[in-house]
Amino acid sequence: MTTNELVDRTTAGPVHGGPRPSRAVGLRLLGPYEGSGFREERYLVERADRQMVLLTKLLYLIVDYADGRTSADLLADRVSRAYGQRLDPTDLVQLIHEKLGPSGLVALWNGAPVGQRRADPLLALSVRGVLLPTAAVRVVARVFAPLFHRPVILGVLTAVVAFDVWMVSNLAASEVFAALIEPAGVLAVLALLLAATIFHEFGHAAGCSYGGAKPGRIGVGIYLWIPAFYTNVTNAYRLNRAGRLRTDLGGVYFNAVFIVAAAATYLWTGWAPLLAVVALSHLEIVQQLLPVVRFDGYYILGDLAGVPNLFGHVRPIMRSLLPGHRGDRGVVQLQLRTRVIVTSWVLVTVPALIIGFGLAAWNAPRYLADFWDRSGELLAGARALFSAGQPGAATLAILSLLAITLPVIGLSLILGRSVLHVSRLLRARHAAGGAARATPVPPSAEDQHRTASGEEPMSSVDSSSDHQTRINGAESQLVAAAPPGAAAFTEETMLRRRVPPPQHGWRHGLYFVTNGRVNVGPSVAEQRERERISRVRAPLRGPRRVVTLSRKGGAGKTTTTLMLGHTLAVHRGDRVVALDANPDAGSLIYRVRRESPATVTSLLGERELITKYADLRAYTSQAPSRLEVIASDDDPRITQALGDLDYRAAIGLLTHHYNLILVDTGTGILDSAVQGILREADQVVVVMPPALDGARVAAGTLDWLDQHGHEDLVDSAVAVINTTRGRPRWLQLDEIEKHFSARCAGTVRIPWDPALETGAATDLDDLRPATRDAYLELAELVADGFSVDRWSAQ
Repeated sequence: MTTNELVDRTTAGPVHGGPRPSRAVGLRLLGPYEGSGFREERYLVERADRQMVLLTKLLYLIVDYADGRTSADLLADRVSRAYGQRLDPTDLVQLIHEKLGPSGLVALWNGAPVGQRRADPLLALSVRGVLLPTAAVRVVARVFAPLFHRPVILGVLTAVVAFDVWMVSNLAASEVFAALIEPAGVLAVLALLLAATIFHEFGHAAGCSYGGAKPGRIGVGIYLWIPAFYTNVTNAYRLNRAGRLRTDLGGVYFNAVFIVAAAATYLWTGWAPLLAVVALSHLEIVQQLLPVVRFDGYYILGDLAGVPNLFGHVRPIMRSLLPGHRGDRGVVQLQLRTRVIVTSWVLVTVPALIIGFGLAAWNAPRYLADFWDRSGELLAGARALFSAGQPGAATLAILSLLAITLPVIGLSLILGRSVLHVSRLLRARHAAGGAARATPVPPSAEDQHRTASGEEPMSSVDSSSDHQTRINGAESQLVAAAPPGAAAFTEETMLRRRVPPPQHGWRHGLYFVTNGRVNVGPSVAEQRERERISRVRAPLRGPRRVVTLSRKGGAGKTTTTLMLGHTLAVHRGDRVVALDANPDAGSLIYRVRRESPATVTSLLGERELITKYADLRAYTSQAPSRLEVIASDDDPRITQALGDLDYRAAIGLLTHHYNLILVDTGTGILDSAVQGILREADQVVVVMPPALDGARVAAGTLDWLDQHGHEDLVDSAVAVINTTRGRPRWLQLDEIEKHFSARCAGTVRIPWDPALETGAATDLDDLRPATRDAYLELAELVADGFSVDRWSAQ
């Protein structure tokens, strides 16, 4: 089958010349999903609607290279080279049509619509409504985020334990729950528990915001048969595992904060309902930590295991327990530790749910009969109590009526959803003619939230090397264009996975002494370093221009440009050049061993003579890291600095011969030269000192970029805080870092290092390990932005 023939069957678009796949507008490629429990790395993509999609490497590469200009044949060739295994154009089109298109990621034609399948899991939140909009939630989250500072956490937990010990030692159960005897006390306890539940959701939002992600709205609905609140913190998936766990545990932690506030108020006032609230809040914490359904414990366990959607693995795990199915693809793709955790969870959860739903179905007829009788009694009693002048007791009767009504509504909705799922399954089987197994429509990321709302946390789109694809349990066998050939003999498929030898510390010593016979593998820190280096080596789709900005002198802008250039040049195979574009006697050339007396002015004056890289090399000075530097003019006799067109011409010339161009600018952002450079920039790095005025100026720089048509540069920007020796006493660097993390792609704090104070030639080997690691993190964040093409949308 040819590509054009397949397009005829799968899309209504034109077929002349074959399709030119294009990724959807507004997609952000976020790179690897950190802390993954899969054997093969998974990657995150954020859609324009701020929802996350989890992809395998093959599908991630397709999304990355689908620029709307490349034909399917050429796209398949590029993806094959990057993936290390041949992908047939026919299979690529099929993947887009059946997987990436319905997930809202890639269209077969530039501008063609992409679908977005909606999630409809069985155990989903029903009758949803918005309690607090996104803007208000983010304000509240920023207010409460400081509660996640470690000293505050330690103080809260210590206070909870101390009050619990006092309460158990000095009070009887009858004293704790004394307020529940009178209607007024019951109503007070219910109101306080409602406030505690809403405050619980503030904890999820604040934990998300503290890590640098952006929380969404807070809503309310019915989960199973109980009222439930939820917080949209889907954006937390871009955080590392620690950040996601902080978001997961934020609600329970805020329950502890509420307990401390209630306990302190009780010790001050002696108001009895507060004791009942403290006791019942402990029960709420225990309930939230249960991982069987989508309470907080479900997401905590998922993040610990590295699997964002535990319910999506129930079917493959259960199938793998059957004879002859031990090699099920959905199970084999998990790491051993993750497989043990998920299997144990399935073996507990499935029987528990079956027993629970079985008991509910068994008791449903009797419950409905009692419901009709009891609801009539409660309604009549409420009317009588209101007439008798007892509004508190009447309100309790109404709440009791609501409490017995919600289970009927919830179970009815679950029953209706079950019928809908079965009907979809039957229709799918009928459409397939019974020849292939049909599965439910896979959920997408639309309206899915990392909450106790019953929603799936994200859309997961999987594929494997033999093109059997999988989306949240929905399998589809693609048409094979030909039997597997020599391309199937790859290291990943034909060789056993080898543990890489450690390069540092006692692990390396043990490996060296035993001549490689004992290999305990690299440490966690070394693995993280290797992951960072791997991300620094992200492929480029064309020359990349990174501009370093700082409107305040002495912020360390030149040092940042130099060390970023050294790091990129050391770990990449590209040609990397740093251009000193400071019109007022820049000092970048003094930070490397000068090999050429040429400057950017002489380069421009003789650019007609430069036809190849060897010609251009005579105008640069190269450091041991392979970073090349082009000097600015420092002759005091010069009366006129270079302008906008000059620097744009220089950058255009360098673009023909270098893959990465770093530009060190002056401090005047209003200068025409700097504005011309910004029009050529693909990314910016904003540098600031550890001072309030420096941070304010840096934030003002981002404001200026936002207001002058460079919003995309702000989104992909990286903020750098160059710390000094001895942290300023009153300055809250954490708050400054959180501000810029919320606005930019990331923030890096560079520690003080004596090697950077000399102002002389400095290499990476001269730095302390912590400083080298910080610059590696900076290079990683910059490289993460390589997938974003600023010019594709223009």
